Amino acid sequence: MRKDYDLIVVGGGPAGIMAALTVRRFDSDLEIALVESGQSLGQKLRMTGGGRCNFTNNRPIEEFFDMVVNNKKFLYSSLYSFTNEDLKNLIRKWGLDYSIEEDNDQKVYLKSGKTQDFIRVLEEKLIDAGIDIYYGSRVEDFDLDEEKKSVVFSDHLLTSKQVLFAIGGKSYPKTGSDGKLYGFLGDKGYDIVSPRPGLVPIDIRETWTRPLAGISLHNVLVWTRDRKKNIEIFGDIIFTHKGLGGPAILKMSSYINKNPIDKEIFIDFLPHISRDELYRQVQSDGKKILTSNLKGILPNNFIKLLVEDVSFELGVDLVGQASANIKKQNIDFLLDRIKQSKFTVKNIGSMETATVTAGGISTKQINPSSMESRIHQGVYFAGEMIDVDALTGGFNLQIAFSTGYMAGTAICENARAKSK
Repeated sequence: MRKDYDLIVVGGGPAGIMAALTVRRFDSDLEIALVESGQSLGQKLRMTGGGRCNFTNNRPIEEFFDMVVNNKKFLYSSLYSFTNEDLKNLIRKWGLDYSIEEDNDQKVYLKSGKTQDFIRVLEEKLIDAGIDIYYGSRVEDFDLDEEKKSVVFSDHLLTSKQVLFAIGGKSYPKTGSDGKLYGFLGDKGYDIVSPRPGLVPIDIRETWTRPLAGISLHNVLVWTRDRKKNIEIFGDIIFTHKGLGGPAILKMSSYINKNPIDKEIFIDFLPHISRDELYRQVQSDGKKILTSNLKGILPNNFIKLLVEDVSFELGVDLVGQASANIKKQNIDFLLDRIKQSKFTVKNIGSMETATVTAGGISTKQINPSSMESRIHQGVYFAGEMIDVDALTGGFNLQIAFSTGYMAGTAICENARAKSK
C-alpha cells in the first residue's frame, strides 16, 4: 500500500503524539499519519511512575535544567515554549486531573493513578483530530534526500514533504524502541552519540553489603568526583544482591554511564549528622557496645555488618567491645565508613532495565528552535532519540512533550511557508 501525506510521524509515544496533535491544533487541513511499531500507543508511557504516570514535575521550569544530565542548553527553547504548567493545563483541558506529591520530589501524577486513562485520552484526541494511525509497522528503509520523503514500513510505503522521527531510544526494547533506526540514520550522515543506559542500578565490587539486599536507607548523600566538580545527590538507596539501587543511585548512574567500570562512588549514610555529633553518639555510653550506641540511627543489621567489615579490615574485633575500650583511631575508621564509604563500580544495569536512553542523535545536527534536522530539510526529531536525558521525577517525559510541541509548531510554520 502506498499513500501520500503532508506529515508522517514515526513513533506513537508522548513526543510523536504531542507533535501530531500540535500540528492539527494549528492546521486543520494537513493530512497526518502517525505510525507505531507496536500494537498500541504509549507503550513505554505505561511504565512511568510505577504505572501511575509521573508525567512531569512541579518545580519552576527554570529548575528543570539542573535536572538535565546531557545538553541542557539545547532544551531551552522547547522547555520554555511548552512548560510543565502548559502540560498540566492541557491535561485538565482534556478532562483528566493530576496530583502533586510535594514530599516525593515534587512529582506530578495522574490523579486517577492509571496511565491507561492518559493513553485512552491521547488516542481519542488523535482520532478526533482525523489523524491516521498505523499499528504494528516498523521502519525498514527511508529516503530523506528528495523534497518528497519516503518511508518504507513493513507493510506499506508512505510519502510526505515532512517527516518527524520520535521512536524513543534503546531502553525497554520490547516496547519497540530497539535502536534499529539509529543505524539507518547513521547511514544517512547523522552522528549517533553511543546509546547507553540511564537511570539504572549499579553493581559494585564490594561484597559486604550483599546480606543487606532489600534494606533501604533514606536521605543519604551519594557523590562522585568528576574532572570539573563533585556530583552530589541526596535521596534514598536500597541494597541489592549485586550492589546498589534506589532513586539516588539511579540518578548517579546517569552521570557515570559513559565510563562506569571501576568508577568510585561515595556514600554518607548520615549526612544530617555531623562527624563530631556521631563521635559523641558512639561514646555516649562507654559501657555499651558500638552497635547499641548507634541503635535507632541506622538499621541494626546494617550497623552490625558494617562493624564486622571494619573489624575485618582493621584486624581488630570491635563487635563485642564496649565503646570505652575502643581506640580513637579505630572509631575514626568506623566513622569514615559511615560518612564516606567508598564503593567501586563493577558495572551498571543493562539497556533492557534502563528507565531512559542516554545518547542518540547529536544535538549539533538539530536546530533547537524547531527540532528540524540541519542535514535534511523537512526532517524533524523529538523525544528520547535525541542526545538529551534527565534525572527521575517526570523530567524526561516533559522533555518528550516539549520537544514534540516545538517540532509540531515548526512543522506548521514550514507547511504554511511552502503553501504560499
